[in-house]
Formats: sequence, structure tokens, C-alpha cells
Amino acid sequence: MSDQIFAQLMREILSGILRPRDQLSERALVERFGASRTPVREAVKRLLERGLLTAGRRGVAAVRDIDQREVEELYAVRLKLEAWAARRTAALIRPEEITALEEINRRFEKAAAVRDLPRMLDIKAEFHSMAARATRNRFLAEGLIALREKAYAVRYASWQDPDRARETVEVHEEMIRALRARDGARYRALVLDHVSGPLDEYRQRLSAPAPARTHLIGVRRRPRRGRS
Repeated sequence: MSDQIFAQLMREILSGILRPRDQLSERALVERFGASRTPVREAVKRLLERGLLTAGRRGVAAVRDIDQREVEELYAVRLKLEAWAARRTAALIRPEEITALEEINRRFEKAAAVRDLPRMLDIKAEFHSMAARATRNRFLAEGLIALREKAYAVRYASWQDPDRARETVEVHEEMIRALRARDGARYRALVLDHVSGPLDEYRQRLSAPAPARTHLIGVRRRPRRGRS
């Protein structure tokens, strides 16, 4: 049960269903998942350890809010690693892995067609994890995955645009063609553009008013303050 709660909350944070500063009440989560307090606390503890939540008073945690400085620092590191990884992936990926990427992208396209955001998130993570593993460097792959997870605030901005999902399918197809051709320069350029695009959108949204939200069981909203 703890694993299920953790996975569901993780998915909601990374897809933007739960946004920075949204509060998670232990009591409400117990009611939502029909679980005892122990698995809920274990799941929340794991999210705290991953840096996705911050602890609050009386059994209430909040989705961690990443400020602009942290975002810029995170992406400075991420883009460097992505560039290095792209060169290794293009050189070392195996034919069967490229075929697997094609199948993953077809599943992503189906999920995008019905705007299934959690499913899109899972499949997109699968696509990029496959590409990362093709670097044949376990530590590099794990680092890339961790940095992508920590960029959830930026990724949320891009998930809200349906056109972005359709573009993602096309970009994935271009990446696959570049990998089949062993065109490392083209693949690297596509990866870096794909990673930096949502960052530009996020910068534009920093001072924009938040859209109206529907109520989520197990979530408490805090009033949002304007950011400069």
C-alpha cells in the first residue's frame, strides 16, 4: 500500500496535477486511499527524502516550491549532462533499443490523444530512461533521471499545452531517425532543444496568474503569493 500511495503521489507531482505549494494532509490522504496512517506516513517520508515535499505542522506536507535560482542552477547541470549523454547514446545504442523506443513513442502518442497526463508522464519517462541506459553508464543514467524528476515545476508548464504533446511525438520520431542514422550531432541538438524548450515556457509563466483549479481529495491549497 505504501508503494502504491508513493507511486500515485509521485505521478501527480511530476505531471503537475499536484503543484508546488499544494498541501497534503495526512488525515485526508488516509481517507483518500483507504489506508492506515502507517503506509501514508511511509509514502510521504519517501517523497520528503526525494526532495519533492517539504514538512509542515500537524501531519501536513507541501509540494516543494522550486525558486527561479534553483531552476536555473538545475538546468545548467542538466543540459551539460544531457549533452554528454546524447553523444554516448548515439554512439552506443543497440538496434533493439531503437526499436523499443519506437514502440514506446507509439504508446505515448495514444496517451497524448486522450490527454491522459499521468500515463503520458510514465511513458515519456520510459522513453528517456531507455535512451539514458543506452549510454552504458549507470551513474550517468541515474543522474539524468534524478534531475528530470527534480524539474517537475518546469515540466508542469509544458504539460498544459496540448500542442506540446503532439510536438513531443514528432521530436521523438526525429530522435529515433537520428539514432538509426548514427547522427550524433543531430540527436544531441534535438535532445538539448527538447530539454530547454519547457524552461523557456516556465520563465514566461513565473509572473502569470495561476489557472483555476478543481478540488482534489487529499489536497489542501495554500493562497499563492505573487513572484517577482
